Amino acid sequence: MRRQAKKFCQLVGVACVLVFLSGLGGCTPSQYAEQADRDAYKALSSGREFAIGREDSFYVTYDPFRCEPRQEYEEILIGSKPIPLDTGEPVALTLSECLEIAFRNSRSFQSRKELLYSLALELANSRRSWSYPLLAGDLAGFAEHEKINRDGETNTGEVGSALSLTQRFIQGGVLTLGYGLALATDFTGWGNTTIGSLMEANFTQPLLQGAWRGLAYEQQYRLERDFILAVYDYERFTQEFAADIVTRYYRVLQQRDRLENEKANIQRLRETLALTRSQAKGGQVSRIQEDQAEQDLLNAEIRFEENRQAYENILDRFKITLGLPIGARIEGDYPGGLDALMDEGLKPIDLAEKKAIEIALTVRPDVLTERAALRDAERDVEIAADAFLPVLDLELGISAAGTEPRKFWRTRFQHHTRTASLVFDYQFDQTDNRDAYRNAMIDHERAQRDYEEFLDNVRLDVRESYRQLTQSRRSFELQRRSVAIAKRRDRLAFLQQREGQASARDVLEAGDALRQAQNGLTSALVNYTTTRLEFFAALGLLGVDEKGQLYERDAPFTFERIDRRYFFESGEE
Repeated sequence: MRRQAKKFCQLVGVACVLVFLSGLGGCTPSQYAEQADRDAYKALSSGREFAIGREDSFYVTYDPFRCEPRQEYEEILIGSKPIPLDTGEPVALTLSECLEIAFRNSRSFQSRKELLYSLALELANSRRSWSYPLLAGDLAGFAEHEKINRDGETNTGEVGSALSLTQRFIQGGVLTLGYGLALATDFTGWGNTTIGSLMEANFTQPLLQGAWRGLAYEQQYRLERDFILAVYDYERFTQEFAADIVTRYYRVLQQRDRLENEKANIQRLRETLALTRSQAKGGQVSRIQEDQAEQDLLNAEIRFEENRQAYENILDRFKITLGLPIGARIEGDYPGGLDALMDEGLKPIDLAEKKAIEIALTVRPDVLTERAALRDAERDVEIAADAFLPVLDLELGISAAGTEPRKFWRTRFQHHTRTASLVFDYQFDQTDNRDAYRNAMIDHERAQRDYEEFLDNVRLDVRESYRQLTQSRRSFELQRRSVAIAKRRDRLAFLQQREGQASARDVLEAGDALRQAQNGLTSALVNYTTTRLEFFAALGLLGVDEKGQLYERDAPFTFERIDRRYFFESGEE
């Protein structure tokens, strides 16, 4: 029993040594996370510098404006402006403040940042075997105890480790340097322990199939290119996201304006009803006119409740878009926000339709994506044609074993072994390759048609947006004239009703026309402003700073460098 216990302790000791050795090169999870950030941010920095010409700071960490407890309630501190939650008076937020909140709090914006970060991390990982030799290694071992009979037993243990460096080349070659170490013992003493080591190098180069045309690098090439496209697309996304926040902000103000217009209309209807009721009692007008005025008032109050609910709904949805809690007590800057737009007037377009189409074809990320799909389809035809070639690989190798067990770290280079061979493989049945090649040709033709149709759709999108802008501008001018006429008509109808020259119906119709004209004017103003903003964002004529503030560019930001590198060159680096 004592002897068996001793052997068992030896087995446990070997196991502990294996666990210890396996953890020598390890890191803590937080250190691995820091390594991932370093590699991803490095890829992002170089990608952003190439795609957009600058290395703006990019951090994937989510750092929103958070709730802070107070004595009576919780609040969110936006700069120096506290926003109460659930209770308290609503705080009016300007457009600039909403943009800043969205770029820090928005969950969808954060998800898009995380997606780009994941792509950068994937690219950094895939680059390892191309940029520098890829290190790989493992450590394996076991200890075994076997009882043969009452008096005899067998104990064995083995430990093996391997370390390799692999370098891949664009032309298909693969170079591998490896070192292996093995230890075996029966736990009876150092004399019955054997240690062996082997150092070797191997190089494989395709000579026919998959050789000399960068086919081996094709997958990595697409990863590199698609990442650059993702960086460019993310930059455009920030502009479109900011434009969407602006649109939603003004839609909130527009709904609030409808609510206020309805409130003013109710006040006019009450005055009309009071006057009509007085005239009906005096016999100046019929009771029907009184009922008409009262019915219009009831309908207006119903619309007011519907508009108030619509305003609360759109405001709550806007809070979620910003990434604020649903209980945040906020509202838009009304009427200041709309008054500023009205005082500023409609900004001009200063861009002809033909020029806008030309710009769209040089700035839109989806144009690049479609062009990449066409290029890949053409390349797939070449890859499918390459599969008809036989496999002819040149394999070169050299290896040298270690010396005696007690000096296993010394390698006997003078007694090395060299190998050279040609591996040939050809399949006479080329049916599968034939079908793949023909399907690749069809896919390429389809991609060409899809690309041409896509470009036509881009031109159509620009034409429709341009027409909508022109129509919105014209509608604003007409609505402004309509409001002026409606105000004059409403005032005149009310005065004439007092003098008995107009009926209640005339007054009611004039008041309703004023309400509709005021709503139409605000709608036309917001429509033109937001449509123009989205139009400029689609043409790359907007810029966004780190706090989400929008500004207009003097010239569009195009993808010329990306286009020149990935679509006018061979694609090999």
